[in-house]
Amino acid sequence: MQKRPAGIAVLAVVAALLGVLALLAAGAWWNASEGLVWLPRIHGGERLIALVLLAAGLSELVFAYGAWALRPWAWTLGVVLEVVVIVLALLQLGRLEPVRHIVTIVIAGVVLWYLATPRVRSAFGRS
Repeated sequence: MQKRPAGIAVLAVVAALLGVLALLAAGAWWNASEGLVWLPRIHGGERLIALVLLAAGLSELVFAYGAWALRPWAWTLGVVLEVVVIVLALLQLGRLEPVRHIVTIVIAGVVLWYLATPRVRSAFGRS
């Protein structure tokens, strides 16, 4: 078995943490009610947001497992997830907190660059 590069291990751990946080957020949105002052009400949109967060959390956890185990499909999933993050951040640029979205785009770009390096590609069995 090939040795896992440290950067891939870091990506896997961060993805697992993000996945768990997204699942917790999905649960909070699913159970959102008028009584939770800290959680804004969107008139029925809570369940939709919860489902999107559920999908994101599960995707992150699947990527975390695949990256940790150096599964070839995980490389593709990682690239797809980062492209989705970039597209969503670009769509949000006109909204509040543009600096946060710019930082998100930069981080996702760095992760994409890292996934494209020859050493990482070969670790995932890509040529």
